[in-house]
Amino acid sequence: MLAAVAEHEREMNSNAVAAVKAQADAYMNRVLPVIEAIRGEGTRGLHGIAEELNRHGILTARGGGWYATTVKNLLDRACR
Repeated sequence: MLAAVAEHEREMNSNAVAAVKAQADAYMNRVLPVIEAIRGEGTRGLHGIAEELNRHGILTARGGGWYATTVKNLLDRACR
C-alpha cells in the first residue's frame, strides 16, 4: 500500500515538474525574439539587455523586473 502511494506521489511530482518546465520554456520562447531585437539594435551586455526589457515594461516570468542575472538565466536555458 505504501509503495503504491509513494509511486503515485513521485508521478504527481514528476508531472508538476514537467508542467513548470513547459511554462518556463513557453515564456522563454516569447522573450527570446525580444532579446534578439534588443541585440539587433546594438545592446550586447546582459545589464543593457535587462535595462531595455525593463524600459519596455516586459516582466519576468514571475512578474518582476529584469537583472543581468535573470537575462543570463534565460539565455542559459535557451542553450540547453
